[in-house]
Amino acid sequence: MALLPSIATPHHFHPLPPETDSAATELARHGACLDVDFVLRFFPVYDFQRQAVAALFCTPMCAVPGVEAIYGHKAFHSLAPEEWAAVDVAILEHALAFNRRMASAGIVVGVGASVSFATLNDPQGRILYREALRGISPGELATFVIKIEDIPDNTPGKRIGEIVSSLKGLAPRIWVHLPGSHMPLIGTESLHANGVVLSMPARLPLHGMATEARWLAKVAQMQTALACMDHVDTANELETVRAEKIRFAAGGALHHHALAGAASLDEVRDALYSGPAESA
Repeated sequence: MALLPSIATPHHFHPLPPETDSAATELARHGACLDVDFVLRFFPVYDFQRQAVAALFCTPMCAVPGVEAIYGHKAFHSLAPEEWAAVDVAILEHALAFNRRMASAGIVVGVGASVSFATLNDPQGRILYREALRGISPGELATFVIKIEDIPDNTPGKRIGEIVSSLKGLAPRIWVHLPGSHMPLIGTESLHANGVVLSMPARLPLHGMATEARWLAKVAQMQTALACMDHVDTANELETVRAEKIRFAAGGALHHHALAGAASLDEVRDALYSGPAESA
């Protein structure tokens, strides 16, 4: 499936090199491309309230043998900044194709796509991404989730709220992946997001895990938003997140593996329904 016709570069954009256009098209179709060193994968998000996988989020992953995998837009290290927006649109299109396949197969699961804050913070990148969203039917976007990630540490909450608001009229369900619990947020700053995500730092002591989870829960309550803890990779982290009543989580401790966009329906069902997260 080709990129949506409506996301063709507007006349006021500098044209991308042919190799970038080609790479973006291949990523949209297949979730991988020989010209880049990352792939697109769908990572399960577990809902403790429903005791089931609630959503599959499409995000980049760079995995090299013998080296710790890189997730999210940090995997874009081989791309120039001006190429990010085209790849973010490819991620969106790849996720939408997967969403349509799940719907046609009768598999009920939320699907989402990650997008870099850098793309949306750049005026040209934001216009390109909004053009992509305009080409999607409102009915499909009503259940589709956009997650803004890789937000720089020093970004004011007000600016995050402005970026979220710039997409809200086109994509009603937007989550933000916050850079860390060190980020200053005051109660009067609205992020305008439906959900907030925080990554659990690795190798924290138990009290450190609890501090991170409580911060996330407090921010979600302040923002009247849902909360999700990412990178929940150990039994202690999982127990802490559940104890602090964080509703959603993702990570190795949930035992639901990531999927390629071309995964068979049996592989999808296995990833959604056969994991032991509920008894972890």
